[in-house]
Amino acid sequence: MPNEGAEQGAGTAIRVEVGPAVLDLTVPAGVDAAALRERVHAWLRGKADPFEDVPAPAGTPFQQACWAACRRIPRGETRTYAWLAAAAGRPAAVRAAGQAMRRNPLPIVVPCHRVVAAGGRPGGFSGSCGEDSLALKERLQKVER
Repeated sequence: MPNEGAEQGAGTAIRVEVGPAVLDLTVPAGVDAAALRERVHAWLRGKADPFEDVPAPAGTPFQQACWAACRRIPRGETRTYAWLAAAAGRPAAVRAAGQAMRRNPLPIVVPCHRVVAAGGRPGGFSGSCGEDSLALKERLQKVER
């Protein structure tokens, strides 16, 4: 279950169970961790929430550009890593865009499950433990359909 430490502040971690898997989210400074956890749980039950009021996580300028582009992908849709790299301003940086998604500290809020490999293959998903990452990515995509 979620970290029961401080409820606000950079680095506060919450854990969210998604079937047999667990997602770890790093809560940005100034965000109420308990409230965010409840919103994520509601999202998992099918309630649409764009999480627009949750600030972007800290990261390199390119990571932040990737995460911002990822947050613009509409619910229930997917885009490729190549699209993400181009949307972040570096069309040739497809692998770097993948690494930005791999380092995403806020899965679901920054919906990296919406980013897929060329040809629609799922690609990876690293925000989890306890289950095959591709199965979790597909489960999160299914929640949105």
